[in-house]
Amino acid sequence: MNNLLKLSRAIDALLNALGRVASFALLGLVIIVVFDVVTRRFIRLGSTQLQEAEWHLHTILIMFFLGATFIHNQHIRIDLVHDKLSARGKALVELLGILLLLFPFCAITGYYAVEFAYTSFIRNEISQSVDGLPYRWAIKSMLPLGIILLALAGVSRLAKSIAVLRDPTRYELNTLAEGSL
Repeated sequence: MNNLLKLSRAIDALLNALGRVASFALLGLVIIVVFDVVTRRFIRLGSTQLQEAEWHLHTILIMFFLGATFIHNQHIRIDLVHDKLSARGKALVELLGILLLLFPFCAITGYYAVEFAYTSFIRNEISQSVDGLPYRWAIKSMLPLGIILLALAGVSRLAKSIAVLRDPTRYELNTLAEGSL
């Protein structure tokens, strides 16, 4: 049990650290958007590279935060009966959801995401715009990375679910966040 929770803590620490690093992309995104809006409005300058940089930074933010939002239970989901379940019931639903939905989703999506990024890399894909950004494969590589991070978060939540199922009086699924074990 302890080893599972240690693994979960290590994954949580990794995902949180990557989230903190990726949060700098938000700062870059804000700066680029403000600069783009100001130069378009007042100087009548437009830049395809700035617009593409914006969606590159959006992609980095979304893909790096997929796993972190899952381990902190901040992802969007609809729970009709979740609040009415016991700790063991919540853990069982979480475990089944991860095994039957999340992992198959990550496997299928990850397979196609790797193929998508690899094809872009082999072709040395660049922007379709003449003055766009080069190395489109680099940003397309964020998709498989995000799926891997989401699967890692699934492993972490799965370990926590197993801990709750084994000892529901000692553990609560939503409080098994990093630092609370």
